[in-house]
Amino acid sequence: MPEATGTFSFVYIPARLQAPVEAWTQDYTESRAVECLFDRIKAHYARTKPQKTPEQQKAQMQQLLSSIPEDQRRNIDHKVLSMASDLNMVENVALLSNAADNNFVGVNLYCADDATFTGAERNQRASEIASCCGKALEVNGDAFLARVFDNGDDFERRDFDLNDVSSTAAWVKQARAQNERKRRAEDPAAALQRIQQQADRPKAEPSLPPPPAKPVSASEQARLQGNDAFKQGDYAQALECYDEACTADGAGPAAFNNRALTHLKLGQLREAEADCDSVLEREPKNVKALLRRAAARRGLHEDAKALGDYQQVLQQQPNNAEARKGRDEIQGRSDDSSPAGEGIET
Repeated sequence: MPEATGTFSFVYIPARLQAPVEAWTQDYTESRAVECLFDRIKAHYARTKPQKTPEQQKAQMQQLLSSIPEDQRRNIDHKVLSMASDLNMVENVALLSNAADNNFVGVNLYCADDATFTGAERNQRASEIASCCGKALEVNGDAFLARVFDNGDDFERRDFDLNDVSSTAAWVKQARAQNERKRRAEDPAAALQRIQQQADRPKAEPSLPPPPAKPVSASEQARLQGNDAFKQGDYAQALECYDEACTADGAGPAAFNNRALTHLKLGQLREAEADCDSVLEREPKNVKALLRRAAARRGLHEDAKALGDYQQVLQQQPNNAEARKGRDEIQGRSDDSSPAGEGIET
């Protein structure tokens, strides 16, 4: 049976106020419904984001270093930190979480996770939309809004167009009510800790997708707790949660994939590679695991193996910006000392 395909709309909000807000469309296949939007946004940032200055790169590396337990910092390779700061991640913020009370339909805001460090200007319109939804966010750089249906079993992209970009839109009212309920239910000590962490940290931080609202397994509960710690930049705490998720019954590929990314952030490259191996044993074409294993292998100076991972990604997604960049960088270094392709494992 042919794979299901479709097209959905989403909204582009430029940081520059003089530029208009635009509705864009994206084609997708059923197997790439999740990745297609991230790849499109990454490609946009690859074209438009300025290169970090040495000072900006150093500031981001210092922020990453501060998230690593002090007793482990002396063992962190400078090159590993540099690589982690260049992962080109997209931050995904749930303005309206895909909860059961709104039929598992959510609206997410996407922005560059390193926008603060590249000196990107404040995105006034995106920040105001987040505020209308009850989220105190300072959005920097270009941003995007998209709608999803995700009940934990099924995932669908749904249209989000210019008519939805309004403070009176129904989804905005739902989001504000939902976020207000979450604040009232939050433990006071946890709320104080979250506010303090937000005050102590740059605002642009990596994040992982929002959790589903339906009951979850012990492994999934631990993974979601790890996601929360990761969003706060507390990678050591995130790792503890992901360790629990990966050892609990019913641990899925997402737990190992998330732990692999955390190991990368902490400079634990062999551990990251091993977690990616675990994912790929079950899902040989998992693009996230291939890209994260490639990043780990590059940090371990195993460029031939990393190139093989990038090539596997490009066989599935010929226009994947991260894989193309990694492949070109490795082949560029290889060309300095040997003919193209010599000694490369594929």
